[in-house]
Amino acid sequence: MSDTKQKSVSLHDVAEAAGVSVSTVSRALAFSDRINAKTRARILETVQELGYHPNIAARNLRLGQQKTILAVMPHHKGTQITTVANDAQLGIEQAVRELGYTLSVVNMRDSERVAGHVLDLVYGRQVSGTIILAENPMELNGRGLIDAGLPVVSLTEDLTHLGISSVVSSDRQSMMEAVEMLAGLGHERIFFISGPQGSYHSRQREAGVRSAMIRLFGSDENLVKYRADFDVESGCAAAREFLSLDHRPTAVISWADEVAMGFQSVVQEAGLKIPDDVSLVSFDGLCALRYTQPPITTFDQNVRELGAHAARLLVDLIDNGSPQEAQLIEYPAKMFAGRSVGAPAKRD
Repeated sequence: MSDTKQKSVSLHDVAEAAGVSVSTVSRALAFSDRINAKTRARILETVQELGYHPNIAARNLRLGQQKTILAVMPHHKGTQITTVANDAQLGIEQAVRELGYTLSVVNMRDSERVAGHVLDLVYGRQVSGTIILAENPMELNGRGLIDAGLPVVSLTEDLTHLGISSVVSSDRQSMMEAVEMLAGLGHERIFFISGPQGSYHSRQREAGVRSAMIRLFGSDENLVKYRADFDVESGCAAAREFLSLDHRPTAVISWADEVAMGFQSVVQEAGLKIPDDVSLVSFDGLCALRYTQPPITTFDQNVRELGAHAARLLVDLIDNGSPQEAQLIEYPAKMFAGRSVGAPAKRD
């Protein structure tokens, strides 16, 4: 069989031909004591037929000869993304160190070049496993992170549909709680500032707001939506849109804290009082919101703790092998009660 054909065969190809998952192929090749003999024999026969040659170094992971965790961090100019990434890295680093591993971190600043570097590390078995924060599993030049056969954990985004175990915060549930809190105070019309269309977190948080509105009021017709970005300036733009409305909602939910800060600044400058004229709730838990005037109520997802949980999960997958189905671990965000929420003002 030619070298070209050998290089083109991936773990995914073997898994598809053998009728099993990629993780099962990986265990069959590296962890023979964790799979029944009949399944392993079928996989090895498929490997031989396709000409796939696994990297023998993968077996060294079982023996503990490679103890490095790779963390892939997003790159964004916004302060919020930087803060989230830094907190996540601190949590990962602490847990990794406690578990006897070392941590290697890459930033997706130059995405294609970094993706190539990451895949070189993974396929070269220079790391034991990978944590990806707010990134899809990369593919480049016929190589994919999932196909490499090493454990992968997604942090903050649910990628279980791709077979990747994930550690996330309660985006949807928290936004449902925000609506319930506002409705309990008498608010019926809400202005929701969502994020970019492609954002997983924006979709989850909007789904929570809409679900609660429909459940509590029978429909979401009193939900006014505005699409923003990650930063303060987009929150300012949202505020200008809010101020232009003839019939303004009495409460605002922002999908992200930096956006909420921009919104607060503009509406207050326009003469509105928070929460007397409009209530404001946000999500993420940035420390800066404790020092706004008034402090903004927000749901703190505690990314540092999520990072630590992701690291522990990854090490467990490294030590014990990947389960048949990807795990989803969701941790509840905790509400920081600022002074930006109150009952709606009575209107004539």
